[in-house]
Amino acid sequence: MTAKEKLIKKFFKNPESLKCAEIQKVLIYLGSIKIQAKGSHLKFKNHKLKQDIILPIHNNECKDFYKKQASKILKEIKK
Repeated sequence: MTAKEKLIKKFFKNPESLKCAEIQKVLIYLGSIKIQAKGSHLKFKNHKLKQDIILPIHNNECKDFYKKQASKILKEIKK
């Protein structure tokens, strides 16, 4: 199992344990594209999803709620 596969498995099992930079890596690896957002928010678009994924970043960290939400949204792709 590669490091990326381990990171993705960890993301779907326990997203709160990942740092913001790791979540960005997972989103990009799963086909999301980082697009411009205002202020301290990161916005990702994926052609397989109807909605965008928005992560508010403060002090280089994202709240656990948003990590869980991103995980739930990306489970649609995994199905």
